[in-house]
Amino acid sequence: MDRPSRPVKALIFSVSIGAGHDSVAKALAERLLEEVPGSAAEVVDTFQYINSVLHKVVFGSYIETLKFTPRVWGYLYDQAEKGEMLVDLGQILSKVLSAKLEQLLRSFNPDVIMTSHAFPTGIISVLKQRGQVKVPLGAAVTDFHVHNFWIHQGVDRYFIGAPDLAFNLIRQGIKAERIKATGIPIRSQFSREFDLEETKRKLGLDLQPTVLVAGGGLGMGKIDAIVRELLTNSSFQVVAVTGQNRKLHEALAAIDDQRLKVFGFVENMAEVIAACDLVISKPGGVTTAEVLAMRKPLVIYSSLPGQEDRNTDYLLNRGAAIRVRKLDMLVPEIMSLWSNPLRRRHMLEMADQLGSAYASRLAWEEMWPLLAIG
Repeated sequence: MDRPSRPVKALIFSVSIGAGHDSVAKALAERLLEEVPGSAAEVVDTFQYINSVLHKVVFGSYIETLKFTPRVWGYLYDQAEKGEMLVDLGQILSKVLSAKLEQLLRSFNPDVIMTSHAFPTGIISVLKQRGQVKVPLGAAVTDFHVHNFWIHQGVDRYFIGAPDLAFNLIRQGIKAERIKATGIPIRSQFSREFDLEETKRKLGLDLQPTVLVAGGGLGMGKIDAIVRELLTNSSFQVVAVTGQNRKLHEALAAIDDQRLKVFGFVENMAEVIAACDLVISKPGGVTTAEVLAMRKPLVIYSSLPGQEDRNTDYLLNRGAAIRVRKLDMLVPEIMSLWSNPLRRRHMLEMADQLGSAYASRLAWEEMWPLLAIG
């Protein structure tokens, strides 16, 4: 489909819980400006837009639950997946917020709306079904699993990580023609080609086997313990990305070992991944999509109940990752993987099938026919 002949105005709704949803929203905005120069893309942090106090309460509660009672989150996630949702937040909040959202829609006057989180997807879908939103709505699902929270009849296009993820959407009554297996949208930097040795030098690393340890934008996932285990019991060079976790960054920066390089929240994540030979990470959907797009063997450690467990199952079942459950088995499993080129090659072949550096472009190409502009 040809691109629009005039600039496009897009509202992209995200939720700032972790970095993944924001990263997808920014990837969609970035790609729109590349594909149709002169366009305008405004990323809206939905909770922050509703109420800054509500944002702090929701974000704080979510993080505290993940840190101290992750099984509670897993239970709620499972119950909702079975259809046992106590309330439909989309229905309730669309009523509460319709006036405010209508004001935003009038002032920005978008040609299209995209979402990167289930919460705004539900709200906008309800408003669209009521006729209060009249422009196309696209939803980029950010995990290798489609939870019921995402599923609403008012969505015109669903963008999912792989074709077989369409099953739950179709079962819930979404027509197949509305579902597009584009991959999870990630930033354009992940489509660049990197030379391994050159990138290592650029980041100040030695030219030796290197393991990246990452815990997403929040720096979660027992990174401190993993880094110390690798430094103590292996010869790998280690790169740690601590995200927004300042306490973790300070603790790791204090380790006196020349084999360790510590980064905080980084904007050049593609370059960091490119400089490493293996990646140990929590299985957030966007993080794993980035690793797959960069064709790096993925080792999953410390997945949280809920969407991360679903991502783990999906990636393991397709041979795109390995999982290590206990810290004392981490080094043996990594050494086994590193010494088995056949296994690594198979993982990279599966990464080629699941990873999509151009998902954001494919998503926009699917939206062009729906836009009422030339």
